[in-house]
Amino acid sequence: MTDLKGTTICLFGAYPVRVDGQPRHLGISGSTERLFQYLLVNLGRESRREYLADLFWRNSTPVRQRSALNSAIWRIKRQLRDVDGTDLYCDGPAVFLQIDDSVGMDARELTDIVHSLAPGEDMSEAVAGRLRLALDACDAPFMDGVTSDWVLTERERLFNLQIRGLTLLMHWLGQQRKYEDALEIGRRLLAADPARESAQCEVMWLYMLNGQRAQAIRQYKLFRAWLRHELDIEPMPETNALYDHIRLEPDAARAGSRDLPVRPDEIETRRSSFNSLLGAIERSRRDLYEVLSSQSA
Repeated sequence: MTDLKGTTICLFGAYPVRVDGQPRHLGISGSTERLFQYLLVNLGRESRREYLADLFWRNSTPVRQRSALNSAIWRIKRQLRDVDGTDLYCDGPAVFLQIDDSVGMDARELTDIVHSLAPGEDMSEAVAGRLRLALDACDAPFMDGVTSDWVLTERERLFNLQIRGLTLLMHWLGQQRKYEDALEIGRRLLAADPARESAQCEVMWLYMLNGQRAQAIRQYKLFRAWLRHELDIEPMPETNALYDHIRLEPDAARAGSRDLPVRPDEIETRRSSFNSLLGAIERSRRDLYEVLSSQSA
């Protein structure tokens, strides 16, 4: 999504089609616009005409539904004639929108990068750069202004991808000792999902490594207050243990100070201890979800 030349499809934001970086206003509205948005979200997937007609013109008679669908398809196809790399297939009983490989698409770029990274796999600097650009491109609301039920599943899928991408990038930046950059990503992650306790702990630890012990303590207190206000619960024991470790170890910030030497074995010991702590938090969270699921079943 870095090249502003040519056509790009932007599912994040208010203008889904851009040409040379500028929004392309297609001049469609109402049910026709909603049909186009549906085809964008389901890019490359066939939808039967009868299904689309009933989905967007449910209160009309079958004859009027078919007529309205045909009119909408014709208007969309006409507007896409000058948009290179796009094509609306509608010759048979199914309809679908297709784009060329040359067309950039924010959601596809983010999906490809995140899915290419296996758990525990080392990320190269080039991939980390691509991931950051993809996350920035997907920072606006997904399909901004669209509230239809059919968009919710895709919105949730892409939200989870964003969270995973932000987590991977935060990990990588922390491993590179780029603590300020890692904290920036961590704050974005928590703004999107403040209940993610493992991320709260990582941000606390990043503050420590960056020599900001007071900020790490403040982060814990803000999170504890948020949990009490929103969910009426306390942080998990593992989170409290990390807080106690930070609070009771006055020289812990030394591990991240840029002015004081840090032994390699000290860094590895702290990292190993912290990774074990994060693993315990994730296991506790999974156990909690299983209990809640069994109670609601």
